[in-house]
Order: sequence, then structure tokens, then C-alpha cells
Amino acid sequence: MTLTQHLAFTGLAAAALAPVLGAQDLALFAAGGVLIDVDHYFLYIQRRKNFSVPGMFRYFAELIPLERSISYVGLCVFHTIDFFLLLALLLFWHPQLWPLLAGCLFHFVLDLCDLKRKGIIFIRPYFLVEHLIRRRRKGYPWY
Repeated sequence: MTLTQHLAFTGLAAAALAPVLGAQDLALFAAGGVLIDVDHYFLYIQRRKNFSVPGMFRYFAELIPLERSISYVGLCVFHTIDFFLLLALLLFWHPQLWPLLAGCLFHFVLDLCDLKRKGIIFIRPYFLVEHLIRRRRKGYPWY
């Protein structure tokens, strides 16, 4: 999904949650729903050795027509079950961060639905160990 799509869906979800959540919780939910995509920037830096934010958006926009021909895009660490478990563990010490986890999970579910719709649900790993195994396959990394 694009940044614009994530902003729109997260904004709608936050508006629906506004009657039951306070401003701080809504801000955390929205942050989790959008900032989770920072890992795409890390992937871009790793692949291109470039720190350009506009370049990152162009890079991923160029991938859209290629998605069906790519078997594995690479590691987006904030989109892994390991990250969600770590964030859930953090809640034991900072329970006020639960809306951040909820926003991240909301984003993740949106991504899963989008990837399933496109027929490329396994284009990214869902566990760190899965990435370590998949990156050894022939053709990784592709450019």
C-alpha cells in the first residue's frame, strides 16, 4: 500500500476510535499505523546505499509493476511477528503504549489484505529466521 493509502485508512480508523480513546492514545495509534513503514526506508538504504527520501518513494513506486515477478523483496523488520512480540513484551513495562501496538497491527493487517489481493502474500518474510533462510536463495538480492 502507498503512504497516502495508509494515511487515509489510519485517519479513518482513528476517527472511528476518537469517541473511546484520548488524544494521546489516538496519536500513538496513528504513529503506529504509519511510522511502521520506516523499515522500507532502511531496506532502500541497504539496497541503494542512498539516503534520499524522494528516491525511496521512487524506488518502491517502480517496484509496483514488478511485484508479481519478484519472489522475495527483502526484510522489512517492523513488519515481522518478531517485532510485534517485542513490542508486546515492552507493554509489560509501559502499558500506555498499547495503542502504538494496535496501530502497528492495524497497518500490518492492511498490508496483508493488500498483498493477498495482489496474490503476493509471501513477497516479504514474517519472521527474522525466515529472512535468514530466504536471503540465501539464488537471485537474492535482486535490483
